[in-house]
Amino acid sequence: MVTAALEVQRTAKVIGASLEAAPVVHVRDAEVMAALRSVDFAELCITSGLQLTADPMPGEAFRLPDVPGVGVVFELAEGQKCLRCWQILPDVGSHAHPGTCQRCTDVLG
Repeated sequence: MVTAALEVQRTAKVIGASLEAAPVVHVRDAEVMAALRSVDFAELCITSGLQLTADPMPGEAFRLPDVPGVGVVFELAEGQKCLRCWQILPDVGSHAHPGTCQRCTDVLG
């Protein structure tokens, strides 16, 4: 679902890469929500962020007929691009290693 929603934005030239996105995924089913929360869903979808919510799905949410109860609202990732992992995050540039996010700063030591 997320990949398909991002492809719509890529085709429209809103984004060039999935790491430019931080989508909001609306999930109606509690069991599906629990399964999605058990993994790093942003990493799995190759986005800079991803929010899961049980809030009602807005009308503009991307939906697929064969995946009922799930909708994706596209959002641009906020912040700067990390020079190491390429994620766009608000904390980039505020750590010991210039131009990196917290995770990459921790890895670099």
